[in-house]
Amino acid sequence: MLNNIRIVMVRTFHAGNIGSAARSMKTMGLSQLYLVQPRDFPSDEALKMAAGAKDALEQAIIVDSIYEAVKDCSLVIATTARVRGHDLPALNPEKMAQALNTAAKKAPVALIFGPERMGLFNEDLVFAKYRVTIPANPDYSSLNIAAAVQTLSYEIYKDSCKQQSKPLDDLFSRELPTTKELETFYLQLEQTLKDTGFIIKNHPGKVMQRLRNLFSRAELDTQEMRTLQGILASIRRLKKFTKPPHNNVD
Repeated sequence: MLNNIRIVMVRTFHAGNIGSAARSMKTMGLSQLYLVQPRDFPSDEALKMAAGAKDALEQAIIVDSIYEAVKDCSLVIATTARVRGHDLPALNPEKMAQALNTAAKKAPVALIFGPERMGLFNEDLVFAKYRVTIPANPDYSSLNIAAAVQTLSYEIYKDSCKQQSKPLDDLFSRELPTTKELETFYLQLEQTLKDTGFIIKNHPGKVMQRLRNLFSRAELDTQEMRTLQGILASIRRLKKFTKPPHNNVD
């Protein structure tokens, strides 16, 4: 279960934070570290801060985008303290851990951390279904990223011990589509809505963002998503639209 949980650090500025995070992860039984466009890695400073977790750093996977890090994940949760324009449903750390551990029994999952200076951007949240915020003093809520990894890794490990003796949560025991499968569905949906004239050139992004939020809240399982794809296919057959994109998502 823990081997299916990824810690994804996005555009990390200080290499020492990567090393400290790797040490925190190993302490809590986590080993899957993904780094999205790190500013300084590999780094001697990262190795120094990792202490006995050198193996976790050596196994870290460096990618160019968040999508590459999570495309085969069935559940993605973003860590953020800020409420956004298109806000995600919020989980507390305990519920976050329960959700990740339960879903990880069937497929890879990911927990995303943003850069030190400003956190995740709105566009970084597009693949996440939930956000988690660590409760803190409202007068001084700033938390070092390595400390955030430590705190949430502890919650994940603590819940994993409980998971051995309780039944699966109904939602996350279902088969959930991967990020890649969902992105393929969204491409098909967008193309169909353009061909029907529902999406117009003046507001191309707003409609899809609202629909993404809607389907995220609905928490589609794999069968439900395939049913919707079947509906889109029937519309296209009836109207003889152009074939929607299938292979644009790598």
